[in-house]
Amino acid sequence: MMAAYDSVVIGGGIGGLAAAYTLYKRGYRVLVIEAANRVGGVIHSVTTPEGFTLDCGPNTLGTKDVRLWQELIDLGLRERITPATRHGKRRFILINGKPVEIPSSPVSLVTTPLLSWQGKLRVLAEPFVKNEPASADESVAAFFNRRIGPEATARLLDPFVAGVYAGDPNQLSIAAVFPSLWEAAQRGGSIVRGMLKQPKQKPAVSEPKMRSRTFSFRAGLAEWPRALARALGAGNVWTGRKAVGLRNRGGYWEVTVDGAGEIETITARSVIIATPAYAAAELVESLDTGAASALRHIPYAPVAVVHLGFRRDQLSRELNGFGVLAPSSERRQFLGILWASSLFPHVAPADRALTITLAGGAIRPELAEQSEEALIESALRDNQQVLGISGQPLLTHVTRWRYAIPQYTFGHRERMAAIERLEQRWPTLQLTGSYRGGVGVPKTWATGVQAGERVAAALDAQGATTATFEQARG
Repeated sequence: MMAAYDSVVIGGGIGGLAAAYTLYKRGYRVLVIEAANRVGGVIHSVTTPEGFTLDCGPNTLGTKDVRLWQELIDLGLRERITPATRHGKRRFILINGKPVEIPSSPVSLVTTPLLSWQGKLRVLAEPFVKNEPASADESVAAFFNRRIGPEATARLLDPFVAGVYAGDPNQLSIAAVFPSLWEAAQRGGSIVRGMLKQPKQKPAVSEPKMRSRTFSFRAGLAEWPRALARALGAGNVWTGRKAVGLRNRGGYWEVTVDGAGEIETITARSVIIATPAYAAAELVESLDTGAASALRHIPYAPVAVVHLGFRRDQLSRELNGFGVLAPSSERRQFLGILWASSLFPHVAPADRALTITLAGGAIRPELAEQSEEALIESALRDNQQVLGISGQPLLTHVTRWRYAIPQYTFGHRERMAAIERLEQRWPTLQLTGSYRGGVGVPKTWATGVQAGERVAAALDAQGATTATFEQARG
């Protein structure tokens, strides 16, 4: 049997593209198969006739990873990068219906109205609180209630989890969501003492360092996946085609692809599955029922994204900050309202303002299922009440993500172990996605790179490429 490709990557989100590009740079012949008619997955940007730039999924990148930064430069995106304004450092939490700035220093922690004096003292007492033995599957809420107290958990941790994971802190596993904090508490008896006791490992090779940067691109985050697709070559990125079958035959992989009803089979020496977990489960079912079951048991939270555009004279005050998150205790209809044009002025015309209201999540998923009219009405009401915006919006845009963010719930580490066993059995088959290693875009990218590196190592061990085979055949 002759392999048509060194690797087929199933899924054209940022993780799949990162894996493909990692292999491509090493000289391997790679094909990306994406079911949607565009690459990027949840990274999706739209430019409106009114001059607004809408990021309908993630809207910022924050990283201090030199490798990621260098990749963007290699892709020719240096001049397209737009750094966030200094206002992005200011983040707010809704307390009693009013945005209150999150403390950014020990001094501001002491003076913040977010916590009572008792709540502040409880946070500062964390190093002295006895670490009671607990399961690795203790919930995020239970862990932080023990470590920093219920008030700080409800007012700081709860909205953070909602903003990043759209999750329920009572259902998320502390060891899966915050592994370094959980390990620190086990190591040192408290988070603070554990961090201080963490052994410093010197890298074998000195690596350059950079400070964390928050940025986007002139036409939105989707410029990045589109640049990756261009680098791979149009013929090596298939959109509008769905992988519907996978099997190993004689050491090679056969991927069955459905393109508008036309079925074809692609042969490859390796496969990387970079789809959401539920789709990956269908592909690996015939190879490992345990791994397929683990993948199916990873829940996803739905999120609705509502963009509202206003004239600047409709704002009663300047929105100088990243945005505001709503704790569950506030019982609001939104998870957070992001002040997009404060962070990136280029996303709106000079005399306009743009906000992004997020609704749904694991605690109140039904909110993401409302009609567009209901979502817009609710978002507008919250923008008016919380941000003091008056009048009707000039622009409205709704995007729904039924499967927005994977939830690292109880048993998540065991599910990941089942996937690792599958990969150990088949080294030329690797899985990647936001359900592994963190849900943020930079983490999903890094997990994709790692999958590409693991496949490259397996292919290197085989000692040949499809080009080698083709030359020998010719």
